[in-house]
Amino acid sequence: MPMWVALLVALAAASITALLLGLRLRARNRALAQLQRERSLLAAERDQLRRTTERQGQLEQQLLQAKQAAEAAVLAKGEFLATMSHEIRTPLNGILPMLELIARGPLGEDQRQMLATASASSQQLLRIVDDILDYSRLEAQALELEITSFNLRDLLDGVVQLMQRAADAKGLSLGLQLDPSVRLPVRGDPVRLRQVLSNLLANAIKFTARGQVQLRVQRLGEGAAQHQLRFEIIDTGIGIDEALQARLFQSFSQADASTTRIYGGTGLGLAICKRIIDLMHGQIGVQSTPGQGATFWFEIPLLKVPGDLPAMARAPAALLLFSADATLQARIERIAAHHGLQVQVLAQLDAVVERLRAPARPGQPAPAWLIVDSRTRRNGEVTLQQALAERGDDDALQVLWLQEDTPAQRPRQRQLLPHFDDAALHALLAAPATPARPAALLANAEDGLPAPTLPPLHLRVLLVEDNTVNRMVAEHLLRVFQCEVRNAADGKQALAALREGGVDVVLMDCQMPVLDGYAATRRWRAEETETGCSRLPIIAMTANAMAGDRERCLQAGMDDYLSKPIARATLHALLRRWGGGRAASPARPSVEPSHARLTANSSRAPSAEHGPALQETKSQAVTQPVLDRDVLDELHAVIGDTALQIVSVFLEDAPAMVQQLQQAAQSSDEPRLQAIAHSLKSSSANVGALSLSAIAQRIEHEARSGSLQRPAVAVALLVAEFARARVALTGYLAQHR
Repeated sequence: MPMWVALLVALAAASITALLLGLRLRARNRALAQLQRERSLLAAERDQLRRTTERQGQLEQQLLQAKQAAEAAVLAKGEFLATMSHEIRTPLNGILPMLELIARGPLGEDQRQMLATASASSQQLLRIVDDILDYSRLEAQALELEITSFNLRDLLDGVVQLMQRAADAKGLSLGLQLDPSVRLPVRGDPVRLRQVLSNLLANAIKFTARGQVQLRVQRLGEGAAQHQLRFEIIDTGIGIDEALQARLFQSFSQADASTTRIYGGTGLGLAICKRIIDLMHGQIGVQSTPGQGATFWFEIPLLKVPGDLPAMARAPAALLLFSADATLQARIERIAAHHGLQVQVLAQLDAVVERLRAPARPGQPAPAWLIVDSRTRRNGEVTLQQALAERGDDDALQVLWLQEDTPAQRPRQRQLLPHFDDAALHALLAAPATPARPAALLANAEDGLPAPTLPPLHLRVLLVEDNTVNRMVAEHLLRVFQCEVRNAADGKQALAALREGGVDVVLMDCQMPVLDGYAATRRWRAEETETGCSRLPIIAMTANAMAGDRERCLQAGMDDYLSKPIARATLHALLRRWGGGRAASPARPSVEPSHARLTANSSRAPSAEHGPALQETKSQAVTQPVLDRDVLDELHAVIGDTALQIVSVFLEDAPAMVQQLQQAAQSSDEPRLQAIAHSLKSSSANVGALSLSAIAQRIEHEARSGSLQRPAVAVALLVAEFARARVALTGYLAQHR
């Protein structure tokens, strides 16, 4: 082959190879460019996502800050409303009773008319303040419903009768239509139901110039445990435009701004009604046409009750079981349920003794049976028999000992073998028994008989108490027992008096200024040890019933404790037990100190002896009356007109304590809140202001545990309750002078 041909072939092959390489390189460059563009797009999207995430985080932070600011504003508004309403109500409750007292005196016609105008204006202002107070309670979620039995017809008749005067003044016809199928005995909150009905009826009368107002109650149906009822308030008044109906149940709102000026009111009534109905798990609404009247309605469930009203009034009897055996507990609970007995298990000896010593209290079933498990009893029979003997010969408590050996024959005490048959226990529980006795003073007050006379004690008692009201109550009770009383206002004064001698028993308050009862007792026990003196009985006086407080009493060296408010019979029994040979009764029994006194491992719940104990669950909560007149009547029966002087002293001293509570709440001083609330709790209970005492106890408990979240609101509620108690106590004094 010629040379030039070979060169041409080689040149062609090289050209083709170069062309192919160029094409491949161009394709690779295009791919790289595409990858670069995609990478740039991914980077841009990543940056955009990062910016979006950062923006979302900022928005979430701003939203959280806005939410916290809104919650703080709502809280501040609630505290402001509560505080201001109480501040306004406090002087008002001093005006109204005075106007009432003035009205009882001789007045001219003009003066009586002016007095009636002042009284009506004060009442109107008080209603406005009450609306604001209820609203602040609802805002603070401090309003809890009470579940109790009541007769629906009686409640409805009472509401209609209350509103009848206002309807008559405007010439309106006020009527009640009650569906015959509605069951009258029900369970619910009669106070709040009455409040809703009164508010709606008052509005209907206010906005109706002529015609009628009707209250209609219908039965919608029933479930296994509740009735579903519909309440309607129908009027022939001015009516409400449909566009304005939606905002009726908002706070501080009325259908038309002009009605606030024409008809008055705060615009809170319907908002409060809606909140209450919501708490009742119901619904509320309105149907109206302008010029043709309105129908306000609400539907709520009310719980069913077994039997008729008289049967509902009977509280179940209690069966006390002293045992730590869970199997035995379940077995006895099952058997007792067939006999309508409520089992209360007590695993500690001191818990049983204190329950047996506790006087009967409203809301707590009286014990009908005590079953003692011999395996739990150990060596405590002497202590138990002593506690049973203190209940008196007229006591109806039946005692059943589960043991092998036969006990000594005693009235109302029986025996079963530990491995008993169910039929044997059924037969014992089914036997007829007289109901347990009520508290001595209450029983005699109801029967119209004088209180039983307790034997004189002739003891020399050192009374250590810093609260004026509590000191007066205890001192006069001691003088009724013909005791010689010496007073000390704090632990330091008590030690000085003890060093002087001439004391048989010490009643020592636990919380006092300068030196409290615990420290004073420890110091005195140390002095007794150093000097070799005999042990002087020291009885703690405390308004607390927590296990920790009892342990503190024991550790401090106290021998026993007396709960406030002081029960006359309990005080007498304690003085007899610890008074020694000087008391007009046998000397105290020689029992083991660990059984006769408090035990350090006691963990039981407070008994009824200790007044209204704080309960943690709603099902255990018991609503206390503003003023329990039985307490004052019993006190008056024992110490005479001095009881009125004690009430007057309380009314003089309590405002200062309330003011100190307000100052402590403003500075969030929890130790001071606890101390002042403790003092107010006991002194108010001594004069029968049980609702005030319960609120003070709650403040004390939460301040001690560190769970008092809104001190200003809690104290504001206490201020309102004190105002109610002051009105009631002032009325009580006016009736008895």
